[in-house]
Amino acid sequence: MNDEQATGPAAAMAEPQENVEPSGHGVFSLIGALPPGALVTEAGLARMLGKCTASIKASVIRGELPRPVKIMGKNSWTAGAIVRHIETRLEAEARKFARLKA
Repeated sequence: MNDEQATGPAAAMAEPQENVEPSGHGVFSLIGALPPGALVTEAGLARMLGKCTASIKASVIRGELPRPVKIMGKNSWTAGAIVRHIETRLEAEARKFARLKA
């Protein structure tokens, strides 16, 4: 199979999606569709989100993304680590909102 015949999450990353928000937030569904153990590099994540690597680094500093680890000299995560980090942040905000509402 050549690159033009790619399917699944890899194909979705290769072509811009019309239903994806320009801000890149809708693209997080692409990460969720990857196997949890799939390796995602900083450059790959930047491409998926339509951002530059400096924006990815800034998101890590702000705590919006987990800290990457160096794998073969490149900042990397597993797709599962990114998803777990985002889910944890969302759950924490939901608990905080529930306390404020009570």
